[in-house]
Amino acid sequence: MKIAHAFGRTALLILWICTSLQAQAAEKKPAPPPSPAPAAAKPEPKAPAAKPETAPQAKPEVKTPPAKPETAPPPKPAAPAPATPPPPPAIAPRKQPLVIPIVAAPPGQAAPSVDCVVALGPVAPVSAVAFSPDGKTLATAGYQEVLLWDLANAKLLKRIGAGQMSDSARAMAFSKDGRLLAVAEGVPNGPGAVRLFDKDSGQVALSFQEPKEVVYALAFHPEGKLLAAGGGDAAVYVWNLDEKKLVATLKEQGDWVLGVSFSANGKFLAAASADKTAQVWEVGTWKPLTKMQQTEAVCGSAFSPDGELVALAVGGPDDRAVRIRRRDNGQEVRVLDFAAAVPLDVLWVPQGNKIYVPSSDKTVKVFDGGNFNLVANLSGHRDWVYRVALTPDGTKLASASADGTVRLWSAADGRLLATLLQLTPRTDEWLIVAAQGYVAASAPGAIQWRTANVKTPADKLPALIHRPELVREALAGNKVAPLALQ
Repeated sequence: MKIAHAFGRTALLILWICTSLQAQAAEKKPAPPPSPAPAAAKPEPKAPAAKPETAPQAKPEVKTPPAKPETAPPPKPAAPAPATPPPPPAIAPRKQPLVIPIVAAPPGQAAPSVDCVVALGPVAPVSAVAFSPDGKTLATAGYQEVLLWDLANAKLLKRIGAGQMSDSARAMAFSKDGRLLAVAEGVPNGPGAVRLFDKDSGQVALSFQEPKEVVYALAFHPEGKLLAAGGGDAAVYVWNLDEKKLVATLKEQGDWVLGVSFSANGKFLAAASADKTAQVWEVGTWKPLTKMQQTEAVCGSAFSPDGELVALAVGGPDDRAVRIRRRDNGQEVRVLDFAAAVPLDVLWVPQGNKIYVPSSDKTVKVFDGGNFNLVANLSGHRDWVYRVALTPDGTKLASASADGTVRLWSAADGRLLATLLQLTPRTDEWLIVAAQGYVAASAPGAIQWRTANVKTPADKLPALIHRPELVREALAGNKVAPLALQ
């Protein structure tokens, strides 16, 4: 099946480099024969050969390396293998039932309980997420397309990029005016690109083809005129959007560039790399200022609000931590230890001076940017969390996961607001479940209900639970009474 190439993003790449398991994986999983792509998928000239109809059933993002980060890593080899991309993970081709608790009975009690049961699949891990400047639109990565969610009306607004993207988005960011959405994409061992889509029309307004391989990271300059991106060809590209041209190619890194970030004052650009370094440049002159050597690959970077510190998400067999270093001299000032989990990215925001870290332990960890204490651990995803995004007003956080869902949280207190998911790749089938138990869906009649100790007749449940108006209130962060059944 062709749905196969995009979703390994930072964590898969980092663990592959650090544990040198490519040879082992190849021995255990011989390449299956190709088969034709599904009829629904448009052929892409840049896409590699189609994947088989019967793909492995293991979790798509974690199954390629035999070892997961939660388990003790194998001994580190004396001579690391060359950093070559792993084979793209396959997606289970058939639908599977997804059970979402709507009303959960306390353990050991015969209280009413209701589960929402829908058909989900193939599971497409969500590898990128971004909010529009007004916070009303949420962009999430789908397979060979981008989904735009209308949060004010609790629905999937549109799908863009189908037939124009060779693979799924690895990173996304809205322009300062919200008109354009920058999308980083490409396939391992193949060409990459940065495309800017017009949010309203869904068409490509601008495309940059300079990257020689897949693009893993991008960031807008605070003033909105510059766009930086990095990827598999070990270079950072900077374009001037007003002039629509490349203004800098930065090649201080020796391996994949997995994260790029600008400081809030716009004076500095940082890049995180699989070569176990992070590099800081001066914006405008593009002079390299500080190179920060690590013991493991660096998955992401983020500046403190004042631009004096840089947070580095470091992950590998021997070091799993967010390391806080000085921007000017690289001196380490604090280590946020992650023990068995791998920090997969890092976001440091001025709103409340908080540090958000998506992690391989299926959580988002929230730290105080002043004293670096852990203040929240957002849990509920069923697989690795790859990316997070915050609304510009700092009220809502979105987390993107390998489990195929996006979760919205209240940034103030860490409350879950809702779970969003596309039920089938490349379709308009979608579901939003509010934390209070109410549902908005593209096809309410396709939902099945599994109940226990409920006196309400089954034919009355849809009218009680499918309440888009209450889902809208929940997404807005307003108080909504939980669903109550007899």
